[in-house]
Amino acid sequence: MNKEILMATTNSHKTERFKSYLTPLGLSVVNFSDIGKKIEVIEDGRTPEENALKKAKAGYDATGMPAFGVDYWLYIKGIPDEIQPGPNVRRIFVGSGGERKEATDEEMIDYYTKLINRLGGRTQGLWNSAVVLITGFGNSYTGSFERETILTSTISPNKTEGEPLNSIQIDSRTGKYYTDLTKDEWLMLQDKRERGYIRFFEKHLDEI
Repeated sequence: MNKEILMATTNSHKTERFKSYLTPLGLSVVNFSDIGKKIEVIEDGRTPEENALKKAKAGYDATGMPAFGVDYWLYIKGIPDEIQPGPNVRRIFVGSGGERKEATDEEMIDYYTKLINRLGGRTQGLWNSAVVLITGFGNSYTGSFERETILTSTISPNKTEGEPLNSIQIDSRTGKYYTDLTKDEWLMLQDKRERGYIRFFEKHLDEI
């Protein structure tokens, strides 16, 4: 029987991705929506690791289940530090006073394509990500990963619900949009990060 583990998110697409990674390890991944919990997490950490810890701790404290949080930060080459997405990939700038808003998938695509257009229609980016696993009181484990990307203002007709920037990112190895990659091509693209996640959980299976 698979061990149940909580992913501290309501994002169904991200949950499905981690199910594909962790089910072969004997882990049954559920999220906040699956267990009927509405848990608010204030993601005001200074690093992806801090935000991932906040998510994992919120999940563990609310349920007592082994829980993990994942957080992603994005840096885009050519834009000033003050408007870098960093941890606020979905909280885009609006107005002229530096205000941010929680954007829909469509609003994110519109915002980032306009930003990339100002850089000539194509630029490089860097994703930093972290995972934190809490298996019991005082037992937490952290992993960190990086992945380079290419961003374009030309939008793929294909979309990934919940991860809209996949339709404006290109894999340098295949020249394909992320939305068009096969599962094997996706895993190759994500080698350091996604396979890193798998190795991370393999390392801590006995603790779960």
